Amino acid sequence: MGSKTKAARAKIAWHAFPRRTVGTRSLFGLALGISKGIQMTDEKNTVILSGIRPTGRLHYGNYFGAVKDFLRLQDEGHDCYYFVADYHALTTIKEHTDYYRQTLDMLRTYVACGLDPKRSTIYRQSDIQSTTELALLLGMMTNIGHLERGTTYKDAVSKLPGDSTSRPDGNPISYGLLGYPILMATDILIVKSDIVPVGHDQRQHVEMAIDIAKKFNHRFGETLKIPRSVPKTAVRLPGLDGGAKMGKSDNNDLGLLDDPKLVLKKIKGVPTTTDPLPLKTESNEPDDVIPEMPATVGALYFFLHLLAPKDVYLDFVGKYRRGEKFYGNLKTTLAEHVSRFNAPIIEAFHAPGNTDETVEEFLRENAQKVTPVTIETVEACREAMGIGRSLYR
Repeated sequence: MGSKTKAARAKIAWHAFPRRTVGTRSLFGLALGISKGIQMTDEKNTVILSGIRPTGRLHYGNYFGAVKDFLRLQDEGHDCYYFVADYHALTTIKEHTDYYRQTLDMLRTYVACGLDPKRSTIYRQSDIQSTTELALLLGMMTNIGHLERGTTYKDAVSKLPGDSTSRPDGNPISYGLLGYPILMATDILIVKSDIVPVGHDQRQHVEMAIDIAKKFNHRFGETLKIPRSVPKTAVRLPGLDGGAKMGKSDNNDLGLLDDPKLVLKKIKGVPTTTDPLPLKTESNEPDDVIPEMPATVGALYFFLHLLAPKDVYLDFVGKYRRGEKFYGNLKTTLAEHVSRFNAPIIEAFHAPGNTDETVEEFLRENAQKVTPVTIETVEACREAMGIGRSLYR
């Protein structure tokens, strides 16, 4: 093995760079609860499962919506399983997309934020060969009507033009999208999850997974562990355009790897042409103040409150109340705090021990760790259904 390869495989000092801590705050009526997080259990051997789609480099919505809780659960010593849901990404694929590249970039960012693949089990869905086999078995006993009630499928149908489901060439929605709840149930059940933290938009699919497991056990005997879902803290960051949700596809995001020049460009581009309007509230709390501001201005104050010291936030609320000319100063101040937050993450992303090769290495190691558990689950299901255990595995 060459010296370059050895260096590439060097282990990163996972906690060599500081992680920013943001206290519990309630903004836009959304209880961020960053430090409080998801209330789980005191048991340290509890298997907690979360799936993450391969989205490439992460933005602030990803960080405060998921990564912070991942880090907290890891630090509490739970048995955390975080898998890259690359099969799920294919359910709506239309053309070649480099999900592998996006997976590597995303996981390097997770590591840069403090997620440790030695303390949390991070793996790719597509590396677990038993996943497709269990999905097949569960699909054999799941009614189409049950799948058609899935919110993801119903949402896709509602967006079709006219009565597209009865056209000559049939329903244009993919089998993969219709069967999305089965694949999600497989992900949950195959590793014998105890708890699945879930946002509101995915709660139904977790409930469907629990229903599938109970139905299997009723028909074939107690085979599958029944997990329980717990609600994630409702975290949704606004976009820089004032939109209700931050997203790269909407071009309104702040990236965790954005350098100071790009940060300043994005924030300076936020429209603030409206003069400050009188505030109807004497409160300075973000829940009271921000909704009275124009959406884009409110977004700037949202992030200022999230990242800057309280006195900085209050100073700019005062400027707004007094109708001063301050938007330029507000933007440069916010950009400084965003760049300060990003700096240690960017440094850790580019660290010698955080490379494509080191990510590939821990993905291989964790796939080897997870595979025996998944094979045990699949073999138990095969035997319960009557086809017997595999003769070649």
